[in-house]
Amino acid sequence: MATGSDRPRLDRTDRALLLALSRDGRRPAADLAKELGLSRQAVTERIRELERRGVIRGYCADVDPGAVGLGVRAQLRITLDGKTPQKEKEVLRRLTASPLVRSVYRVSGEDCFVADVICRRIEDVNALLLDLQSTRAMQSSRTAFVLETVLDKGTLGALPPGLLLEDPAGAPARSKG
Repeated sequence: MATGSDRPRLDRTDRALLLALSRDGRRPAADLAKELGLSRQAVTERIRELERRGVIRGYCADVDPGAVGLGVRAQLRITLDGKTPQKEKEVLRRLTASPLVRSVYRVSGEDCFVADVICRRIEDVNALLLDLQSTRAMQSSRTAFVLETVLDKGTLGALPPGLLLEDPAGAPARSKG
């Protein structure tokens, strides 16, 4: 994930294109071109460049987890003993390799990592914790099971215009297309 100075530079047209694609990632380039006042070729080139730079990370269907039997969500807060970096790498390898784990964050405070998990049964979470404990790197873990989803915006999805229109870094507009 890009942060601070390593964030890709986006001009006004890139941001408008991203807003349009966030609302409907399957829109034809010709429709996008008309909305943005560009040629179809210019839109296609910009999309390819945004993909190449990792700004657009992919395209996918937003599937309801409950509809496919994934009704258990949990948040694992993990504290490592901090004695050996190799053990930390092993914990991270196991977290990232698990299909149950949807995201992992290195966090500030007493915990080292927070992992979001989605699965079929509570026992699946227990099995994941036992696997992580077998690395002998964990000092402690706390698990919070989600009782109710009040709000889940998932991926960025349809972006509100105010979120992308201005570049806080004051990047100069690049002209292309």
